Amino acid sequence: MTQSSQASVSQPDSLEAGTIIIRPCMPGDPPLLLRIEQKSFHTDLWSEGDFLKYDCLVAVYRPAALSTTDSVVAGFLVSHEVCPSQDGQPAEREILNIAVDPEFRRRGIGHLLLAKELARGGIHFLEVRESNAAARELYDRQGFETVGRRKAYYDHPRETAMLMRREPPQGAGL
Repeated sequence: MTQSSQASVSQPDSLEAGTIIIRPCMPGDPPLLLRIEQKSFHTDLWSEGDFLKYDCLVAVYRPAALSTTDSVVAGFLVSHEVCPSQDGQPAEREILNIAVDPEFRRRGIGHLLLAKELARGGIHFLEVRESNAAARELYDRQGFETVGRRKAYYDHPRETAMLMRREPPQGAGL
């Protein structure tokens, strides 16, 4: 994926309007992504190297009045292809990890990351904590359906995972 997605986004009072760029992960990004990971999750954290093992998209916030050196990494989405497209069947992809820095949440960044991933096409799967209502709402709005439950899937605290699936839109190419 070489093209970036851009969208304007309104930020909290302390930040002015700016642009969100969605781009592939670059070698200098993992320490920044790990900080977002640590702010977002308390257990089962990834390592810096994990982000470069898979397909990783990065959301970068660029304030309108500042230069590109003032950009801030605001979120990420990590996925991989589980099964390639073959014999007329669409590819299958799994979303492994998605997080938005708490300072940038509820601003549409998760939606932009997810939309860019879904544009790859194919069938998408993911697991989400049963208690994570905000994430489940985001996935529901993007056409994911709950297709199963995995009891005691998560630790700290022990919790059920909701297995979600999204089929490609009707008429979408393979």
